Amino acid sequence: MLQNTAFYKHALEAQHKVLPTSEPNYIDNLHVIFFEQIFERIDYLSDQVRMARAYPQFLPQILKIWEKRLHYRIVGPNTAFLGLLDIEDYVFFMDHMVDRFTELHVHDDGIGSFAEFYDYITHLCDINITRLPKVDTCILAGNPDTMVDEDVRDLTVMLPNLKRLTTCMNLSGAYMRGFRKLEELVFKSMYHSLPLDSRWIQDICLGMSQLKVLDITDSFDSGVRLHDIKLPQLEVLRINLSSVETIVSQVLQLPKLRKLAIRFDDSRQLHADQETIFQQIVVAKSESITRIALNNEVVQLPSRWQQSLLLELPKLRALICENWYHNDFFLDRQHIPCAQMEILSFSGWEIVREYQLLELVAECSQLQQLALNSYHSSMDKLNKLVSIRRQEKNPKPLQVFSDTMWTHLTPQEYQFWRNNKYVQVTCDGTDYDYQEDGFEFDFE
Repeated sequence: MLQNTAFYKHALEAQHKVLPTSEPNYIDNLHVIFFEQIFERIDYLSDQVRMARAYPQFLPQILKIWEKRLHYRIVGPNTAFLGLLDIEDYVFFMDHMVDRFTELHVHDDGIGSFAEFYDYITHLCDINITRLPKVDTCILAGNPDTMVDEDVRDLTVMLPNLKRLTTCMNLSGAYMRGFRKLEELVFKSMYHSLPLDSRWIQDICLGMSQLKVLDITDSFDSGVRLHDIKLPQLEVLRINLSSVETIVSQVLQLPKLRKLAIRFDDSRQLHADQETIFQQIVVAKSESITRIALNNEVVQLPSRWQQSLLLELPKLRALICENWYHNDFFLDRQHIPCAQMEILSFSGWEIVREYQLLELVAECSQLQQLALNSYHSSMDKLNKLVSIRRQEKNPKPLQVFSDTMWTHLTPQEYQFWRNNKYVQVTCDGTDYDYQEDGFEFDFE
């Protein structure tokens, strides 16, 4: 008689179990590989959807392929899947992709304005896509007259988790605070003046506690006037001088501010010996300024600037000054903290001479990036820079930017300088961006 029936029962059952094989299922893997290769060669989304409906066992691989194709992670009235004329194909695609969209793009092509698109999708009762949980970025672009504030009100319902919003539409700023999690808000104007309302922008500046980036620069004369700002998380602020000049001291006290870009309205120009905004910022933040980028055609700094400002910036590591036409060249080794400089730009300087450039580079042992104008964009100048850098102990390659260098070098020469040990040429000028109609400061 068995004493421990439970033990023996489990032992007998174990004898009949088939042990899992350690060998991978090569046939199934080959099927997946072949299917993926076939599927990726299908150009039209309608054919892809029908293939997915016919072979549901491969749906995980299909969804990964759709995710890799950036435009299939973007939703909006101009996206390709709106071409799915068959309603069953459309419902199938949306059912499986609604949780995978990451961006909403709206502009004036495709099926029409945002309001029409919103009505269209909300009336498709078979699919609940009034909320897009993974969409955290929205771009509203196109004809600035095709959108009004009421559309933004609807957008706050549709995208409750939105973190980044960029728009050039005809908006006043109303309803923006409906985005509770917004971290980046950019109003872009290029060919028209923004109709921003000071009341709503002031409301944003006082109430959007999660905001990290705020750009309300108007390419013309801004009508926004601010009297207070409380944004504890704000790191980047781009704004017109007329909007911010009365609260500069408050802006400079924002605890996490690391970039401030100020644009001058078309109707005024800053003369450093007449205005005090530029100096006010320098004096207030002198201990933490790491980068200055300005357009000297707008910010007309006098040649004596070096004596009063540059030597008083202990953390300065980058200086980008464009369009400098002073007869007195002051950006030299006597007037700049050479030992700490990492980025310098001569791309807009017409008067700098070769010996001044080479002397300064020789003094700046920590220099990592250098921008040159067309006069200095030659292989001869690169060779002279190499001879200087070679003398440094374990130097990092000096990245040299020039927007005309490629016209002076053959493809073989350019490839050589791309991989040089001491001096490397690049066509990427993003590190030398500056406020074209004003100035920028970076803070530590």
